Amino acid sequence: MAEVQKNNPAMSSEMTKRFVQFVMVQAQNILYVLGRIPTPEGDRIPPNLQAAKMMIDHLELIRLKTEGNLSPQEIKILTEALQQVQLAFVEASGGTPAGMMPDRGPQVDLSGLEEDTMPEENPDPSAVAPKMKSTPEKGDPAEAEDKKKYFKSYG
Repeated sequence: MAEVQKNNPAMSSEMTKRFVQFVMVQAQNILYVLGRIPTPEGDRIPPNLQAAKMMIDHLELIRLKTEGNLSPQEIKILTEALQQVQLAFVEASGGTPAGMMPDRGPQVDLSGLEEDTMPEENPDPSAVAPKMKSTPEKGDPAEAEDKKKYFKSYG
């Protein structure tokens, strides 16, 4: 009869070492692509923000998909590596350009909704549709007010 393994192989020290090495290699690759680590010849490459963003997204995906399966040490290493490369990305880009922001889809301004019409857990779609204003006439004070309103998302 087969013996049931009592130790979780994912929690072994060898697996922890491999995971930490994996995370560190990924972080080094991101820093290299951002021009923070020189080539073997000592030259620094210009930052490739598209490649760096993709690699950071991959590391974030690893964090999300392994959630609940990592030791406290692994969580700390992964979190710190992500923070370091995200900061390096922002520094290399001089702030995050609009084209590098994740696509969140169309944004809806819900500020005009009354409190009692806010969506509930399982709402009726017709009950929470935002109230549409009619197009104001030229010279209408509501037109000037509408132009001042805008919605900005930082991700």
